[in-house]
Amino acid sequence: MEHFCFLVILSLSGLAVALQLTTPCNAAQAQPPPVYDIDGHELTGNNMYTIMAADRNLSDHCISVGSFRSEECHKHATLTPCKQFGGMRGVHVSIKPAEASDGSSKEASIRLSTDVVIEFKGVVTWCKHHLRWYVHGENTNQTHVSASCFRGMNGCQPSAGTCMEQSFLFRVERHGTGYKLTSCFNAPCRDLVLFDYAGQRWLTVKKDGREPLVVVFKKFPLASLPPASAPQLG
Repeated sequence: MEHFCFLVILSLSGLAVALQLTTPCNAAQAQPPPVYDIDGHELTGNNMYTIMAADRNLSDHCISVGSFRSEECHKHATLTPCKQFGGMRGVHVSIKPAEASDGSSKEASIRLSTDVVIEFKGVVTWCKHHLRWYVHGENTNQTHVSASCFRGMNGCQPSAGTCMEQSFLFRVERHGTGYKLTSCFNAPCRDLVLFDYAGQRWLTVKKDGREPLVVVFKKFPLASLPPASAPQLG
């Protein structure tokens, strides 16, 4: 009987070791796939990127900073010819995992279907310290992708660099040969689409039958950034 119990204990011990060996592999497989740039490299939180339209009819168009009126403090995301910005300020963004937006895990990969925060880089005005994306209703009867981070805004802490309110969170999803961006504010998640208004194409949250804007990501060379300039009003 004692010999039988000893064999059972050995068998259970072997099973426990086997589970320990296989669990990390299963956990790794459970992670969503990473997002890749046009050169086949994984997107990471410590790099900057240009978000470009994948549609041939919108070739050489990038998501950039725009506003309805020049005096507005908060900006909006718009699709504009990349050359309009000369490849410099107002067209490149940082994309970070939401849990790493406080500066931790800066090199973490961006993965499909996970919350991320997106911020226009290289643009600073007197009105704000960050141009972090969030969704916000406007008088166009559309929910626009806006860009701002005011002190005191609910869920936004400029000193810590975090904006964790749901309206600041986006996701990247696979779509055809490229990707689409979604907002899960006021679930279910909805695609980001283009809305024509005042002669420009604005990035808004889908509310009708419009197709999502299909995009690709191009790594922005940090060495090409010009020296930081003084803040400009508007």
